[in-house]
Amino acid sequence: MTVIITAAVFIIALFLLNRIIRRLKAPKAPSPPTPEKKDPGDDFKEILNTLIRLNLLIRTDRDFSMDLILKIESIIDDLKTLIPDMITRYPAETLTYELKKIGATHLFKTVKEYLDLSRDSRQTQRQAFEKTIESLHDVCVRSRQIVDNNEIAEFKTMAQFLGGKFS
Repeated sequence: MTVIITAAVFIIALFLLNRIIRRLKAPKAPSPPTPEKKDPGDDFKEILNTLIRLNLLIRTDRDFSMDLILKIESIIDDLKTLIPDMITRYPAETLTYELKKIGATHLFKTVKEYLDLSRDSRQTQRQAFEKTIESLHDVCVRSRQIVDNNEIAEFKTMAQFLGGKFS
């Protein structure tokens, strides 16, 4: 019986020694990769693609009025000049985030919802839609003034306004 116990202890010792040697020989796990910072240019490319899709959407809808097309294209033009400036000059500001959100999702969503309506529903909703588009246009104009005049104190106020109104 002593021989069996000795043999069992010896086998267990060999097994443990084998595991220790494997761990010592095993290559150390590489350190986890540091998360790559997203290139701000990639954000802008995504926004630009959304704005291009929006432009195509409004231009291909036969029932969409030319005055609304021109107003929306004006907003698109404002966003495509304003957002890169904001990304480079004020990347961490909330106003930059809110403007990127308007360019990436909000404007497209607002227009798409209107375009998905029937002709009769569009006539009913036109005034509210025009008011929303005018409001977005005003936001772009005011944001441009804030950036051009470097009114940093206004950034937070405008961002809170945008967050409450368009989020």
